[in-house]
Amino acid sequence: MMKIGLLQEGDITGTTVYKRYHELIDEVALADQLGFSTWGTSEQHFSPPSFSVSAPEVLYAAIAMRTSNIKLRTMASIMLKWNHPITVAERLATLDIVSQGRAEITTGRSNNLTTLEAFGVDPKETRDQWEDSMDVLMKIFAQDRLEHDGPFWKIPSVEVVPKPITNPHPPVSVAASSVQSHINAAERGIGVISFESYFGFEYLQELLDAYREAFDSADHSRVVAPNDYRGLYVATAYCAETKEEAREVARNVAMEYFKFMLDLAIPLAKNPNYAYLDSIEQLIEHQNDLDWLMEFTPSVMIGTPDDFIKRIERLENMGIDEVLLRIDGVGHENIKRSLELIGREVIPAVSTKQVLSR
Repeated sequence: MMKIGLLQEGDITGTTVYKRYHELIDEVALADQLGFSTWGTSEQHFSPPSFSVSAPEVLYAAIAMRTSNIKLRTMASIMLKWNHPITVAERLATLDIVSQGRAEITTGRSNNLTTLEAFGVDPKETRDQWEDSMDVLMKIFAQDRLEHDGPFWKIPSVEVVPKPITNPHPPVSVAASSVQSHINAAERGIGVISFESYFGFEYLQELLDAYREAFDSADHSRVVAPNDYRGLYVATAYCAETKEEAREVARNVAMEYFKFMLDLAIPLAKNPNYAYLDSIEQLIEHQNDLDWLMEFTPSVMIGTPDDFIKRIERLENMGIDEVLLRIDGVGHENIKRSLELIGREVIPAVSTKQVLSR
């Protein structure tokens, strides 16, 4: 069954952080009632107005008290040296307890050079830091006591408190953009969310195929709870009664988010650790072309309920289990209207149709 989740990042265009946070809590409560599967926010620093959530755990606690069914997934906890994996595990377990077992976690390594510089992280070390932090996190889930001697973390024998109530532990995935990151996730036996999928449907299929092949061939005998979840982050989504209305409302946020991504990606494209950015020139060529983005990239989903259903069915046939829609930056009332339309017309349709054989 295809699932539709929601990812929001506290876009404060035209408003204040105070107002946006309280609107956001109301929006998640509505999404919970409408049958959205998951809500989450990313951890972002120094990037207003599109991103204002730098302490997501606080928001999760507030939202847990206003919702009953929707899963609460961090998307994504940056597993670098400013986020010690013990602290990440403690916060996750606390959220799992207060939400009565609805916590999940997606981790990631930042691609924001401003953030990396501010926290003193060398971009060349992000993959290795993430790997060592993941080793610590999974040990915490698997063992009564934690002890670790890795390249970045040296931890004596300690008992991490509290423990999550989800048995054996909340589902774990990673935000990934490259083939190698998808393979790494599969070999670890954790889920994957394909992020920044501006590089087209063919590239997304390459990522999913690499993950599937690696997961099926990996030895997960030592993994406590292997998980082959595959999600897709849709960077700009908006649903309206007509395609014209949807484009009018969402055009600015779609183009501004895309250009923000390009500003991050262009400097990183020179770094061999981010090889998936080799095709950045094609994106630069189309940086003002909304029609191209809507057609070529899985990262933009703007249109009517029928448009959403067709796109989601296509993604499901590619191997996606859940789409995570970023509906943000278009005003509180517009967001609520879009959520209601998706909840009434899209979720019932895609949750009942049978996927074609892959």
